Parts: sequence; C-alpha cells; structure tokens
Amino acid sequence: MRNTSRRLWAVAAVTCLLSAVVVAPARAESGVPEARADDGSHVVAQTTVDGDPRMLDLTVRSVGVGSYAMVRLILPSGWAAEPDRKWPAVYLLAGETRLQDYRGWTANTDIRKLADDSGALVVMPGSGSAGFFSDWWNYGKNVVLNQWETFTAVEIPQLIDRGYRGDGRRVAAGLSLGGYGAVELAARRPGVFRFAGSFSGNLNPTGPYGELLTSAIVASARQDPEALWGDRRREASRWDAHDPLVNADRLRGTELYLSTGNGLPGPFDGKLPIDVLPGAMLLEFLCSGQTTAMADRLNRLGVPVMTDFYGAGTHHWAYWQDQLHKTWPRMLRALAAPVKAGEAS
Repeated sequence: MRNTSRRLWAVAAVTCLLSAVVVAPARAESGVPEARADDGSHVVAQTTVDGDPRMLDLTVRSVGVGSYAMVRLILPSGWAAEPDRKWPAVYLLAGETRLQDYRGWTANTDIRKLADDSGALVVMPGSGSAGFFSDWWNYGKNVVLNQWETFTAVEIPQLIDRGYRGDGRRVAAGLSLGGYGAVELAARRPGVFRFAGSFSGNLNPTGPYGELLTSAIVASARQDPEALWGDRRREASRWDAHDPLVNADRLRGTELYLSTGNGLPGPFDGKLPIDVLPGAMLLEFLCSGQTTAMADRLNRLGVPVMTDFYGAGTHHWAYWQDQLHKTWPRMLRALAAPVKAGEAS
C-alpha cells in the first residue's frame, strides 16, 4: 500500500509539471486539395499563417483519430513555380502537453528560415492530447478513436504525397514525446522514415521511471493512462510492443540520432522562470536515463546510432533549437538519395 501511495504521489507530481494546450479552430480558405488517404481522411480547411503563402495550417478530418486534427506545413520555395515537381519531406514531431501543439516548432525555433533553402516540405502534425503517436487500446473495445500512429505514419504521409506533391522520401525528428514518436514509428513501421532523430525523448516507457512518466503525461491530459496501452501488468506485451528500446533491432536500416542533456542547468537556462526550472530539470533527467539506455541497447545490437549527450541542459526549447541545427544537414542528406521502391504513397 505504501509503494502504491508513493507511485500515485509521483505520478501526480510529474503531472503537475505538464499543462494542456487548447487549439483554436482556423478560418477556412480556398485551395484545399481533393486528395484522400486510403481510409477517407482528408483536408477540410487550409489557411495561410501570418500572411505567408508558403506556411499553411491544415485541418484534417481524420478517420483514425475520430475527429479533426491539425498539421502545419511549410512549402518549398519553388513549390508554386514548379507545379509538376514532387518533393521530399521533413517531419517535425512535437512533445507532450504544453509542448505538443503543432505550432510549437515555428513559434520556438527558426525552422521557417531553415526551410527556405531546404528543397523539402516541412510537415508538423499535431499529436493530440498526449496521443503518444500510438493507436490507443481504448480498453479493448472495437472502436476507432485516438489512432495517432495511423494519423502520423499513414494518413498524413498519404495526404502530403497526394495533395501537396510529396515524393515518398521522409525523415523525422522530434522533441520529448515527439522524439519517442520519431523513433517508435520508425521501429513499428520500417521504411516510413529514412532518418529518426530524438531530442530529449522518453524512449523506454517500460523501463525505470518510464511507466511513471507515461502515466503522468496521459493523466496531465485528463485521460486514463490505461486507455493508452492497458494495465502495465495485464497488457505487458502491448506495452513492450510500443517501447523503442525493446524493439531496437527493428531500427536497422534507419539512420538514427539521439541527444539529451542531464537535467542540470546549462548554458541556455539563464532566462527560464524560477518556477519552470525545477520541472524542466526533472523531465530532462528522466528522459536522459531513457535516451542513454536506448543508445546502450543499440550499441549492443550493433545498430548504428549517432549521439550527442551534451551534459548540462534541461527540458527546454533552446536546446532543441540547437539540436535542430545540428541534425538539419543530416536530414537533408538522408533525403537526397533517390526514391526507393515502396516509399511513395
């Protein structure tokens, strides 16, 4: 009973560090493509962002999610002038709760500037309220709801390729829960991404502190953690099936990049509010343990991985902006190879 009480207290403590995001609906504009994913998902509204004709917010009616979901898209500089050309795509996945908003990358990094000379589509899908980039168990009921793996790895690639001239070549990077998403989707669906990068990702949800962090993230979104993958003990195989570390051998053939700080205040933490710093330290410490364990597992398996364990640093956008610049040339190089059989949707 005492251990259970301590665990519940710990979940509540981490949950208090996380806050939910409410996304306001956008005003629809013309020019929505008629393309549909295989399951019927389609873009129902398209808006320009801040008057920029190359930055679009897409409202997607997702069959898998069971509702509307958002995607921010940056078009290549030559997209309008070359209507017959197809383009590779960089997927940037967002993190949990207050970090999960599809607008996070453009609000907190200079990705809009990086995109100018990239020759690639930049795709930033929403990930729901702590959606974990997973098709939720939903208590074993035969219901299509919260299928965020399907949304991110199937519906959106098909809509981007068919409606916005993607050519099937894709790479992905993500922060925090988005780092988990990039690596997990690469493991569960080999070939969907040529490159998977994790910045401060929670890559071992079944390991030490992993269950705690997973439960806290879902609870912070006011949802039942057991709806995700079920009870940790009764549905152990389901949890294992969604753990990148457990399935690390499935990542052979995907270029991998893992980075993390150690949770101690670092060079970019001077401007953090004093009430934010403790939470940013704790979250980075938890993700650091999972990331280093993942790297150790890959090394034991002989799966190539590049790492940047940069020491002092917390769970903060300034570090992920730095990591975006470090990985950007690698992602573009991974996109440069010709389209392989089976990549185009």
